[in-house]
Amino acid sequence: MPFRSVPAERALATASAEIDRLGLTARAEVLGPPASPTMRVTLCRDGARVAVGAGKGAGPQGAASAYFEALERYVMSARDNRRWTADATGLLPASVVAGQSALESDLVVQRWAAEFPDSVAACASYGGVRYPTFLTDPRYYRWPAAGDDVRPYRSLLRYSSSLGTAAGVDLAEAVYHGLCELIEHDGLGQALLRWYVAGVPGVDLVPVEDLPDGLRALHAEAVRAAGAPVHLLDVTTDLDVPVYLAVSAAAGGESTRLGAGASLWATDAASRALGELIQVCALSSSAAASPAVQRLATWPALQRCASMPLDDLLAGPVRTVPLRGDAAGDGSPGWGLEQVRRSLARHGIGHHVCEVTPVGSPIAVATTIAPGLERFSLVRHGVPVIPTGRGWHLWPSPDRATTTTRPRPVRTR
Repeated sequence: MPFRSVPAERALATASAEIDRLGLTARAEVLGPPASPTMRVTLCRDGARVAVGAGKGAGPQGAASAYFEALERYVMSARDNRRWTADATGLLPASVVAGQSALESDLVVQRWAAEFPDSVAACASYGGVRYPTFLTDPRYYRWPAAGDDVRPYRSLLRYSSSLGTAAGVDLAEAVYHGLCELIEHDGLGQALLRWYVAGVPGVDLVPVEDLPDGLRALHAEAVRAAGAPVHLLDVTTDLDVPVYLAVSAAAGGESTRLGAGASLWATDAASRALGELIQVCALSSSAAASPAVQRLATWPALQRCASMPLDDLLAGPVRTVPLRGDAAGDGSPGWGLEQVRRSLARHGIGHHVCEVTPVGSPIAVATTIAPGLERFSLVRHGVPVIPTGRGWHLWPSPDRATTTTRPRPVRTR
């Protein structure tokens, strides 16, 4: 498996040892058709569920993926993680946080300072940068740090996500995959803005017959899992790090099912997108209408971003493109991380890392931020968001006729 530090069997053993060390128990179950299994792992403490993770792929790799995702989700919010130590976290006012030059292009942080300049929040250390924990841990607001009221900036919790948080057997692996996740959502977010907000049609479609044998077989698995045609779309941005979407229309008014993947190697990115679509099909319910989509009824353009109507998209200009080539390299996490860092740096984008795994852990869980990369893809969760970074130029300006009601920040009384 590319961009992994050790074989899947060894990674799985390491994850199991860490679960034991933390005093947790794991319950694994296999979902989906036997030909395309998806493993789901539930972590419990004293019988109470504390985290759930799902894997991509079959065999040891799929199992390792599920176990590591469950650990990632547990550690991210655990009170004994490194982000909670006194020397790593401090209360800072919004104006001070937004004043850091590294965060000038993070529009959520800038919005926080503009609307609530005197509000304070717990901010963790990302090297020389302090960043608010409420934006990187979706569960933080339930148990905030002492002195962090949360209520003054509550309307911004819609931008909270775990994007950029990843687990690995070492730090390079965790940071590489965290950065790729941010790049993946930057590509998806800009595509949604372009198609459904700015009204710029056109998609790049990778023909199935042009895929290498392994990906053609995985595509066939995705078709069986979805029970419908699957299209592989290229949404790579100017960063030139391959980003692919595997999409399939759903019946009965459901949202388009989507898997996304980004990686320095296009074959890996496409494999991740197809694998995630298989996972989505195994985990999703058969509800006829998505509550997430219904919540956005007030904002039609945002609702279309959440539902992503595929027929309309494919009815517009469609350009067939080949799968991108894989860059020459050894496929190690360290090599991949350096190449991605260079790609970001060429566009003036830096990245900053906060390792959250407790000292002594045999695994690494880290949150990586890359201010300026777009996180508008959060709209797919049914929350009314506006662009957070590079996608702002696609948002309608106030003096331009718009086709939708724009969501305004809601102040908390």
